[in-house]
Amino acid sequence: MIVVPMFTQFRAARNVIGLMLLLLFSTDVFSLRHYWKRWHRENVVRLVLGALVGIALASLILKDISDVHLKKLIGGIACLFAVLEFLRPHWQHRLGNAAALEVAIQFKAWHGLFAGILTGAFSTLAHMGGLVVVMYLLPQRLGNTTFVATTTAIYFLMNFVKIPFYYQLELFSFELLVEAIALLPFIGLGVLTGISLNNRVPERLFSRIVLFFLFATGVHLLLT
Repeated sequence: MIVVPMFTQFRAARNVIGLMLLLLFSTDVFSLRHYWKRWHRENVVRLVLGALVGIALASLILKDISDVHLKKLIGGIACLFAVLEFLRPHWQHRLGNAAALEVAIQFKAWHGLFAGILTGAFSTLAHMGGLVVVMYLLPQRLGNTTFVATTTAIYFLMNFVKIPFYYQLELFSFELLVEAIALLPFIGLGVLTGISLNNRVPERLFSRIVLFFLFATGVHLLLT
């Protein structure tokens, strides 16, 4: 969530989102095998179908938007998601209580399609569609394994669909592919570092630090 806004401080926004898609998709491939066929099929179908529309609409924006305005757009999305994540304990508690009233909330098909559109759009523009997915899936009380498997399948399929759109928009290059391959070991190192820090630093403090940097980075992108 924080990587795209931070990288955008130092390099072209189009270059960053292209690079991140390659990195994210490679991690999706490894993650998917651990949760194969353990996902909630109906949710995957609804969200991914909606995401197709969101990805197509966001691609139209990427086609004509300048790099300066794309940086500001990424900054705005970063600020929005930092605030939503900061308020997450509140809305997660509210959604959890609502779900508890009837064991689980059963959303209609159009709810999933709409959530998918938002997810696809935010994911295409800044790789920040995860919160929308969480807000949609959480009240359904799918169980931990099904929840993680469902999000993993959704991210894999969305990122797979984004590849031809990004290619058409010329967001990929051979140099970018080489860079992505070179960065893969550091992605694994980053995951291990995050796990270590999460074990040593209180979760609440760790989350606040990350959100502070996300929000500060978003503000800087908006003002520069």
